[in-house]
Amino acid sequence: MRCFIGIPVTDALADQCVTLSHSMGRATPIANLHLTLAFLGEQTQSALSQLHGPLTALAGENPPFQQLLNRCEPFPREQGPFMALTGAACPALKQLHHDLWLCLQGYGFSPEERPFRPHITLAKPGPTQTPFKAIGDWVLPVNTLMLYRSELGEPFPSYEPLAQFPLMAGD
Repeated sequence: MRCFIGIPVTDALADQCVTLSHSMGRATPIANLHLTLAFLGEQTQSALSQLHGPLTALAGENPPFQQLLNRCEPFPREQGPFMALTGAACPALKQLHHDLWLCLQGYGFSPEERPFRPHITLAKPGPTQTPFKAIGDWVLPVNTLMLYRSELGEPFPSYEPLAQFPLMAGD
C-alpha cells in the first residue's frame, strides 16, 4: 500500500481552505487536506508495523507547535499543476522534518531529493491559473503526526489515516 506521514489539518483550518479553494477549479476534498512530511511509497503492513514504536518515540520527544501558512500559490512550481497554501517552515517544523527523516533512514527509507516546502494542496486549477495571493497568517496547529494510506483515484486520491502519533514533550 502507498503511504506517507503528514500533519492533519484542524476543522477550522480545513473550513478556511475550502472557502479559499472554491474559485480555483477542482478543490481538494476536505478529508484529504494535510501537510506532508514524508512519502514512504509502497509499503507492506510488516514494514509499517516496524515504524510504530520509533514514530511514537519521536512524537513523544517533540512538543506541539504552530506553523504559519500565509500564501496561496501554484505548487510545486510557478506553473503548478496545483494551488497550495504555503509558508516558510518554522524552526520547530524544520527540526521535526529532519528528525523524522533520521528516524526513517534507520529503517531503510531515503528522503526526497527536492527540498522540503511545507504546503497544503488546495486544488487542481482549471485552464486559468490563479496567481500568488497573500492571505495573512493562517495557523496550522501541529500536535499529531499521522500515518496515511493513499489510494490513487480521479480527480483526487483518497487518504485513510492508519495511525496517529501525538506530539507530547513539555506537556
